[in-house]
Amino acid sequence: MPKALILVADGSEEIEFVTPYDVLTRAGFEVVSAGVQLENETYAHMTRNIRIVPDRPSLLSLGHQTAHTNYDILILPGGGPGAKTFCSSQPVLEMIHNFRKEGKHVASICAATTALVASQKEFGGEKVKVTSHPSVKGEVEGGGWTYSEERVVVDGRVVTSRGPGTAMLFSLTIVELLCGKEKRDEVQGPMITAETL
Repeated sequence: MPKALILVADGSEEIEFVTPYDVLTRAGFEVVSAGVQLENETYAHMTRNIRIVPDRPSLLSLGHQTAHTNYDILILPGGGPGAKTFCSSQPVLEMIHNFRKEGKHVASICAATTALVASQKEFGGEKVKVTSHPSVKGEVEGGGWTYSEERVVVDGRVVTSRGPGTAMLFSLTIVELLCGKEKRDEVQGPMITAETL
């Protein structure tokens, strides 16, 4: 089964972190979370005051320059402060670039799409069709990316989504992309999701 790496920083959005971690685990993925520049080494202080303990307290412990060789997808949750941390982290921007360059999937939700923009600005690479939280639309479009207001956008191996309310669709889309529709249906059914996500 695929292996997923989910990043988390102080100020990341809880729903956007937990939902893909949960849904991908249900689908049989091997999921690992890694902290980015955490103030407290043992947990991330999320946007709504929840503390999340990542599997790895520091991204650097993974060997960020070679993480793309060990994982099939890199996932970045949103949350304004957390997204700003991703954008200012050279290891994160380099990792995004490496995943994309090697043909691996990169998925971001909400404000974290700005990290895709920042990585492309720093290291180059193709600008694709994306979406984000409306609050950072100007920043994404200003970077020259094609913008959509669809709830989830897939362009090649880049998956983007809009916010907490789209986290379930975002996660199930990742399952379908990497494992097929049958696996998505197998995971989605017992969760009793709404007909329209």
